[in-house]
Amino acid sequence: MTHYLRPRLPPGRSFRGRSLFALLGLCASATLACATCGGPAPDTRPAATTPTGATPAQAEPTSSASSAPRLVVDIFAFARVIGTIAPCGCTTEPLGGLQYAFGYIEAQSQPQTRLVLEPGSFLFPDPAGPEAARDEASWAQAEQRASALQARFAGLGGQLVSGLGPTDLVSPRKDLALETWPLPRVLANSRAFDARGVQGHRLVRLGDAKLGIDAGVTAVIEPELVSTLKPPVKVEPLAASVASEVKAMRAAGAELAIVLVQGSRASAEQLAREVEGIDLIVVGVPVGLERTRLGGPPARVGRTWVVEPGEQAQTVTHLRLQIEPAAAAKLPPGDEWTVIPTQETQARELARLDARLEKLRADPSADKTFITRNEQERAALAAKLAQPAPITGAVAVTLEQTKISCHLEADRDAAAALRNYDDWVATQNQRRFAGVKAPPPAKGQPGYVGGEQCAACHSDEAEHWDKTRHAGAYETLAVANKQFDLSCVGCHVTGFREPGGSEVVENAGLQDVQCEQCHGPGSAHVDSPEKRGKPFGIRRDPGVEVCLQCHTPEHSDTFDYAAYMRDVLGPAHGPERRAALGEGPTGRELRAAGLAKAGGGCKKM
Repeated sequence: MTHYLRPRLPPGRSFRGRSLFALLGLCASATLACATCGGPAPDTRPAATTPTGATPAQAEPTSSASSAPRLVVDIFAFARVIGTIAPCGCTTEPLGGLQYAFGYIEAQSQPQTRLVLEPGSFLFPDPAGPEAARDEASWAQAEQRASALQARFAGLGGQLVSGLGPTDLVSPRKDLALETWPLPRVLANSRAFDARGVQGHRLVRLGDAKLGIDAGVTAVIEPELVSTLKPPVKVEPLAASVASEVKAMRAAGAELAIVLVQGSRASAEQLAREVEGIDLIVVGVPVGLERTRLGGPPARVGRTWVVEPGEQAQTVTHLRLQIEPAAAAKLPPGDEWTVIPTQETQARELARLDARLEKLRADPSADKTFITRNEQERAALAAKLAQPAPITGAVAVTLEQTKISCHLEADRDAAAALRNYDDWVATQNQRRFAGVKAPPPAKGQPGYVGGEQCAACHSDEAEHWDKTRHAGAYETLAVANKQFDLSCVGCHVTGFREPGGSEVVENAGLQDVQCEQCHGPGSAHVDSPEKRGKPFGIRRDPGVEVCLQCHTPEHSDTFDYAAYMRDVLGPAHGPERRAALGEGPTGRELRAAGLAKAGGGCKKM
């Protein structure tokens, strides 16, 4: 039977949450794939010298000092997932997707030598974020996503260790959610959740009894992140809690000590400076739009490596440790590891040198000696890419920040889980919202009439609009079976949940982004098109704030107001405003350039 690995405890240290193992045993038999049954299988995956160049057909690397194959360990670190199973698919490079994250993990590693780290805030969206669940229907969807996430991650068995974050506790189930969606969770600086199966640390064997290492993993949560929870959660200071658990992990036999930080990079780096004996720290809460998407660069602080993946599984940090057999019993600290640049890093440097040489060669005044030196540097780097040097050092590490996108292989089980989720949402919400209409407009206030009413008087404008992407907005959802998804439908219909507007199911005549989405509800204008010679009851010149209701950075990465207005305006629709915009890029052109840069578009997910 698959089970979560129980920490080996030093003498005199009691096991916390002992009664939980009976519950976990039952849960594991029902929900976990048998990742550890029968002992580890032979590692048929040869290790790579660089992660981006790794293929299952390469030979095990050896050092110049030993002919014995190295132990190859793959560690995959996520930041907070916050209930996300797939991106919306609206951006030029949609990042994330449960199926692609696990496709990458399965392709790059073997079960017995992989470790997946998930730092918490996993189950549910941030209550302050745009995807927050706010009513019974949206919580039903959020819980279905939590089930899909938990089932696939739990399938890793003992090769997964999870932390704990505040969004795991924000659902109506509160901390009972930790039992409803069980994972091998750890937390060092609070004992509030011991009864829900959370332990101080866990040990995971990477390899087999003959050649392997034990990785100890613990986690902490920043006090300010739990200060708004009700009931309040008591947490202890970070450094003292981590120091205690690291000492316990080492005493239990951990050769590798890992800390998951539900908090910022600043907190992670402070821990690295204050606590000795940590090999790796994972930042769970990246800050800033760019870092939440792509993560931050790995860095070494003293003897500790700090990595920062992007959130919502948009990027995953992949560490590959290639360990000499003699070093497996006692790993050297992180500042003694040999760092191997990834092929992607070296390819970027090669492109940079090529661009520099192109400019130098075109400059008659450029120093010939300097050009020669750059050519030699370029030739050496190209040779290294073509024929990587042998691995040296007791421990060699490759650190790669991998974008999770549709250009990766898809995991079959996760892809099936996403299809099942879409089917569930379509069925449940179609039933739940049948007959549910948007609130009626207040007395004397206008309601929505639909595009056909507008076209009766504005046929030329309607014909122009029908050629824009907005006119097919609803169809893009219908073909992906997402037309009843609460996370999507609001930006693909007109007047969603506005007085006299559309609802999830009841939106006949208001599907797609129509005239009234920009110009406002038109019933008053239909009744009295003009007053005193001027258009009445309609918004003539909608501003950028109307567009920004849906064209957010997360959902419309190439949005530029002037460029996008060049697409929707023309001789038959706002000719004066179109002329005032002048020449320049259109929204279609910006999107096409973004798609080309991303390597092509993705099928809607």
